[in-house]
Amino acid sequence: MAAPAALPQLDLELRDIRKRYGGFTAVDGVSLQVPKGQFVCLLGPSGCGKTTTLRCVAGLEEPDSGDILIGGREVTADPPWQRDIAMMFQDFALFPHMSVAKQVGFGLEMQKKPRAEITRRVAEVLGAFEIAHLADRRPSQLSGGQKQRVALARAMITEPRILLLDEPIGALDYSLRETVMLELKALQKRSGISFIWVTHDQNEAFSLGDQVVVMNHARIEQQGRPEEVLSRPRTAFVAGFIQGNNILRGQAQGARDGLLDIRTEDGSFAVPLNGRAVPAAGSPVSFSVRAERLQEAAADELPNRISLRCTLVEYFGAYRRHVLETRSGATIKWDQFGALPQSVFAGELVTFGWKAEDGVLHA
Repeated sequence: MAAPAALPQLDLELRDIRKRYGGFTAVDGVSLQVPKGQFVCLLGPSGCGKTTTLRCVAGLEEPDSGDILIGGREVTADPPWQRDIAMMFQDFALFPHMSVAKQVGFGLEMQKKPRAEITRRVAEVLGAFEIAHLADRRPSQLSGGQKQRVALARAMITEPRILLLDEPIGALDYSLRETVMLELKALQKRSGISFIWVTHDQNEAFSLGDQVVVMNHARIEQQGRPEEVLSRPRTAFVAGFIQGNNILRGQAQGARDGLLDIRTEDGSFAVPLNGRAVPAAGSPVSFSVRAERLQEAAADELPNRISLRCTLVEYFGAYRRHVLETRSGATIKWDQFGALPQSVFAGELVTFGWKAEDGVLHA
């Protein structure tokens, strides 16, 4: 049967990509659609398959099966230079003996553009990235932030359809990262070029991404808008991987009014089904509730209440995180805005609760 027609409005489409190295499966049936001009972040722990997926898109690895389409064109067997992409690596991969101006114009030289056009475009891009004053310097004379701008300018000068970035700010000092992230997001919006960004840093993914793709064990666990992935984790893995989620496990006890009753070692709780099928009575289930959704000294009308002992309080400036423990020994976290006075202290026994709609049942 013929493959379905490509959707031309997509900058990138992956169809059931698989890649193995001997007995190890690095990418297992990954499918993804990226509309034009999107900032997509591939997020996940080390070894989950995100970098291998990116390398398959770049043409640096050949998938064992599946299709890769860029701009609606099949490119699975094409070399990297025929894919209308550019790639930026974490170490920037600058040529040590080449000036900044030569670095930036290298891609146009490889495309055999006229010398006058190369000179003009290099001047434009150096100005746009505010590195014109560095034109004659070598990489050894640049700071980390300057190297990052040079590498990005070199990638962007060819005006690719897609820019692939493999942890591009991982080598920068922490103080530089926020500034660089804001610049990159603004640049992506101005250029209209789709960015595919690989990271294990959740702050990067949720700050930058129009779409976040969470990977685990070579597969996509969940993909969607940042706020959707953050607040409605689809699986227990996603809930556990994303910071700020509390996970409770128990057995299904039946449903009423769209709520599933779940019995745990620390009490019974009501969790919205949100369209999911009702699990069989007694079957194991899990759900999560975000740390900022817990309410201190929970009112009696809240359907979900739990007794906790505070073991640690951490102050992060913007918020105060309380580490609490249930009767069974499970860890629960509660986040309180840092501007509010501290009300729960280590060693105290307190009751917390949350609204039924704040719980998220996992697949």
